[in-house]
Amino acid sequence: MGKRSTIPTADAAFATESESNEQTAIAKHQSWPMVKPVLLAALVCAAPVCLSSAQEARVSVDMMGIGGMSCAHWQSTQALRLEGTIWIYGFWTGLNYVAAASGQTETKVDTAAVMVEVKKTCAQRPSQVLASAVWAAYLDLNKR
Repeated sequence: MGKRSTIPTADAAFATESESNEQTAIAKHQSWPMVKPVLLAALVCAAPVCLSSAQEARVSVDMMGIGGMSCAHWQSTQALRLEGTIWIYGFWTGLNYVAAASGQTETKVDTAAVMVEVKKTCAQRPSQVLASAVWAAYLDLNKR
């Protein structure tokens, strides 16, 4: 099983929107085994991308792979940088998938911009969990 990590997400306002999105998704897809993991991820990871007025809270997530390690760990060796980069692309794609499935706007940027933003976020706090840095970068790029 993965490492349990705490990552920031939106406050309770997200729960109401997510519940509404969940009901819509269930009605549209009629494929509960496929929809259930997507909606669960939406509830856990994908707060509304516009957080200008939302307060941040922390949630505990069972994180798999290098995403549960610190930014400093990710950047400590060439092999870990490669592993982390691949993990970041997959996590980012998952965030976009959840956003699209829940009727939110995807963050459409190229991979170079993703990596620049994640590295910038990690440089500010090397001890933070990589997943938190990616989440923060995702939200920041989506505001632009």
